[in-house]
Amino acid sequence: MSPRYLINFSSERIPTAVRDAVVVGSGIAGLTVALELSKELDVSLVAKASLDETATRYAQGGIASATSPEDSPALHLEDTLEAGAGLCDRSAVEVLVTEAADWVGELMRFGADFDWLGDRIRLAREGGHSLARVLHAGDATGTEIEDTLIRVVKRWETLAVFESSFAVDLVTYGGRCAGVLVLTPSGLRLELAPVVILATGGAGQLFEVTTNPRVSTGDGYAMAYRAGATLADMEFIQFHPTALDHEEMPRFLITEALRGEGAVLRDASGERFMVGMHPLADLAPRDVVTREIMKAMDRCGAKHVFLDARHIEVGRFKSRFPTIYRRCCESGFDPATELIPVAPAAHYTIGGVKADVDGRSDLPGLYATGEAAATGVHGANRLASNSLLEGLVFSKRIARLVKAELPDEEGKEELAGLKVSCEAEREAVSRADIAELRRRLQRVMIEEVGPVRSADGLKRALQAFAEMSWVLRVGFEHADGFELQNMLTVATLITRSALEREESRGVHYRVDCPAEDPIWLRRLTRNLSEEESARAQC
Repeated sequence: MSPRYLINFSSERIPTAVRDAVVVGSGIAGLTVALELSKELDVSLVAKASLDETATRYAQGGIASATSPEDSPALHLEDTLEAGAGLCDRSAVEVLVTEAADWVGELMRFGADFDWLGDRIRLAREGGHSLARVLHAGDATGTEIEDTLIRVVKRWETLAVFESSFAVDLVTYGGRCAGVLVLTPSGLRLELAPVVILATGGAGQLFEVTTNPRVSTGDGYAMAYRAGATLADMEFIQFHPTALDHEEMPRFLITEALRGEGAVLRDASGERFMVGMHPLADLAPRDVVTREIMKAMDRCGAKHVFLDARHIEVGRFKSRFPTIYRRCCESGFDPATELIPVAPAAHYTIGGVKADVDGRSDLPGLYATGEAAATGVHGANRLASNSLLEGLVFSKRIARLVKAELPDEEGKEELAGLKVSCEAEREAVSRADIAELRRRLQRVMIEEVGPVRSADGLKRALQAFAEMSWVLRVGFEHADGFELQNMLTVATLITRSALEREESRGVHYRVDCPAEDPIWLRRLTRNLSEEESARAQC
């Protein structure tokens, strides 16, 4: 067990500011809520790296919204529930699909430039969708959205922005969240506020093979867990089935919109293998496609399968997917004439801080949004292109609630006098140890907690993490060390949940329990105080 805080500090000895709200994270979820709140309130935004180094920027796929005459929120709801394998919170999904069009429209008013066909938005079809409803900006939708929001942020004088600043821990006082301890380039500081919003993204970097950027190390989950908030659905890690099989990391994503345009999957012998495996064949939900790819790789003794886009007219390919075409050519092959080698890679953390449809966690004062949150909207398997939408819709709801309920100035004055500190005993370790420990953790996760799991493998993983647990007591003073501690905490929580769920559902597949079991038609949660109590009784 780690101490309550990862670093020793005293609020009386470090710079402190009192705000109305603090937002941690600068992807679509963090930027949206920060912009909305800072129209009226004093808000700070903490970004781990530069503002644009987020998973949002890496999102080739689009943003789903029922905008065509043939579509409706009801159909979007059905597809999302179907993909979620029985574990979606229907009320959360209803919020997502009914509020989608309004907020996507606002993105466009901010300047987001999606693809058009004449006077109509061009819509693409992706895995699990029964019809085309995904808005794209070429094959760089996330970049277009991120750049649009950052342009607005840089014009906003009421928002205090801390870039290259690591949120070390949530500060709690009197049973509620009261701020964030931040390691900035100029040193440690305390950002106090009656409202803290986690928009810290996911944990794909826990795995050796991932599409996620270097910053996605699960920090928000670990901070919230140490502070006493409940996490949910941590066993559900979505692997994207078609990441370019190349040495570069993070792996370059080949959006499933390419399959929506007609590309098909082939095994090492050149045979199509998705036909007959699902009614949507190559456009089946991601969990189905990932498992079939793993089977094809095993059957052929290969480390990848192939995406065949050779029949797509080259001009259309270059126009519709310019980034993919360029990256494939840079990797040494022409996708217009050659097969694209692809394999699954860790992509999206479905679980997170358990939150309601307004982003509230069970720790007063703490909210979560985007990939950091677990509202139940994704169930056991996220429907393609619902993630950018989730960050947009639920961030808007948080902002609306916070502006309506924010305490008066007396609450801020109380925080101004807050005294909090930590003086725990710490062990020492060299920086060189951190890189090797991180690589070891990532290897264990991909080998034992990847797309295909077993009880024996999960137990081996937990044993490996237990042997590394001394790291949690080390007194690091830099972000690399804090990241490692967070990664170890979150890896352990994911693995415990995966071992506990003795069935296969959505993206969670157990070879020793290959079928769905109705007794597991429930969400699993993890809470530090409850787990400490359970261990004490053993």
